[in-house]
Amino acid sequence: MGKGVLIISLGMSVIVSFFILKLNANSKENLSTTVNMFEQTQARLIANSGVEVYLERLKHDRTMMNSSFSNNDLFGGTYDINISGPDSLVTVTSTATFMDVQHTTVVEAAADKVPLHPGPGAMYLSAGTISELKKNAINGNIEINGNDHDLNGNLNGGASVPGIAVDGESQKNAVIDMITKNTIDQVLGSGGTPSVSAITNTIDWSEYAQLIADNPDILIDTQDKIKTENTWGTVIEPKVTFVNGDIHINNSQAASGCGILVVNGSLEINGGFEYTGLVIAFKNTSIDIKLNGNAQILGSLVVAGNEINVDVSSGNFNALYSSEALNLIATLLVTKRFSILSWYE
Repeated sequence: MGKGVLIISLGMSVIVSFFILKLNANSKENLSTTVNMFEQTQARLIANSGVEVYLERLKHDRTMMNSSFSNNDLFGGTYDINISGPDSLVTVTSTATFMDVQHTTVVEAAADKVPLHPGPGAMYLSAGTISELKKNAINGNIEINGNDHDLNGNLNGGASVPGIAVDGESQKNAVIDMITKNTIDQVLGSGGTPSVSAITNTIDWSEYAQLIADNPDILIDTQDKIKTENTWGTVIEPKVTFVNGDIHINNSQAASGCGILVVNGSLEINGGFEYTGLVIAFKNTSIDIKLNGNAQILGSLVVAGNEINVDVSSGNFNALYSSEALNLIATLLVTKRFSILSWYE
């Protein structure tokens, strides 16, 4: 009996030991598989991130085309980048190494030019803006002129657009009523005087403004930046400028620019402001122009934000339509984004 129990006990010990050894082997195998999967995933993440990093850099620096960049550190590993091709078909190859694992990602992309949508008038006021329009919102020595002007601000005989374009008849009546009460006689352009016309506008200006603002050449997000960066493009090199925040422009901090200016915030202009091209105010924008100097927008002004107040007590405010200015920036603005055509791993 005692010998039988001993034999059974020994047998069970052998069986238990076998299962323990088997479990240990499985655990090591599972651990090895888990570690390997982690290394492969990490290498893949590094390679893919490398592509995104260099496509973003390429948007701002085209001299990187047909170049290689090695040993970039990221997430505990490294990656090498090769960029080749013209804008129409650029190939970015990213080879990442993490531990002893390599992963290669090859992406083909093409420059995708953001189209220029010129404003439908010298000034466009959205329905949302007009709903908050005050009776004296536009007042003083103001010229809003939809007749075509050249880059010097002179009439050139081109096709006219409305001085002020709006979305519908009720908005048109509200604007005309405000203009009449404030005896503004310089709202000129197509359709008679005052030149206020309801247009069929299919453009979502907020969406378009956001698309442009996603990749600006110049970002103004604090008042201090105006002191050091108050030239926002020129007619030779137009820029996309995004003003994101509350900005106050006065004679001591005059600003000028050319290109597309997108504003989200409170833009207060006291004087010394000249801009050539397209100006779009959207989202939470309140444009407050209280002039004791001169300000001019040559091109088109689109107001699709909260409100606009133009009160010129001393000086002049001119919003002049210019197809020449708009055509210029459409031609010279640099493409700021790439569309992915294919992605291989």
